[in-house]
Amino acid sequence: MRRTATVVTALAVTGAVVAAPPASASAVAFCDELGGTWNGRYCHTAVESERKAVRDIRIAIPAELVDDPAVGPVVRDYLATLVDNWKTVGATMVADSYGEADYQIHRRGTVISAVFRETYHADGPDFNNAYRTFTFDMAAGTRLRLSDIVREGLDPLTAIPPLAQPFLVRALDAAPPPHQPGTYPFVADRWTPDKVYSGGYKAWALTPDELILYMPDYPVGRDSPTDFTPGVMQWSMDGGTVQAHIPLAALAPILRPEFGGV
Repeated sequence: MRRTATVVTALAVTGAVVAAPPASASAVAFCDELGGTWNGRYCHTAVESERKAVRDIRIAIPAELVDDPAVGPVVRDYLATLVDNWKTVGATMVADSYGEADYQIHRRGTVISAVFRETYHADGPDFNNAYRTFTFDMAAGTRLRLSDIVREGLDPLTAIPPLAQPFLVRALDAAPPPHQPGTYPFVADRWTPDKVYSGGYKAWALTPDELILYMPDYPVGRDSPTDFTPGVMQWSMDGGTVQAHIPLAALAPILRPEFGGV
């Protein structure tokens, strides 16, 4: 029989999420647009299904971003879509469930990275996590892609892995659940950008001195390609199970000067 090992990343494991500050008037107004009620920390709403199951929804709103005329529409669209999706799923549930989104802000000069952690629960004893990240140059009013921080002509998905290798291995060894370092699936060659566990480096953030990769960005059902050898355990992976902190100094040979390149 094929077994599945599920990795669940709890709040205590992945690190504290910065509590949302008091919202501005526009954040409260945005909560109204979402059909929610501001409770002092979260925009809260709920939907009841035909089976009388209630989905409770809470999202934290980064006021400084939703207020910004350039980057605000991106964040507003993301949060509105998230709430709509959770409401749609909630309307079909047969058991109570919840969805919650918190955020953390990282700053590096005029660059801001907003890291949203989505936590949701439906059936069963476990909850799931996902990470959506947005990095903006607030001075220019533009969103940055990973390719925007590396030197022109370089592909970040091929340039970053060799320099990030020792820091990725360190993160893999520390990832939950406790395991023998260097054992499958926590081996570096299963977490390169072309493998499903890495999430393709979609979720990332800049701090004053690090590039953080949140892997995978969304829960992954199992590795690919699948090893169908009898008795081999199949591993699902929760979003953000592995968080690699890569010093910008280690990436200096490939970074643009404004991001620490030399």
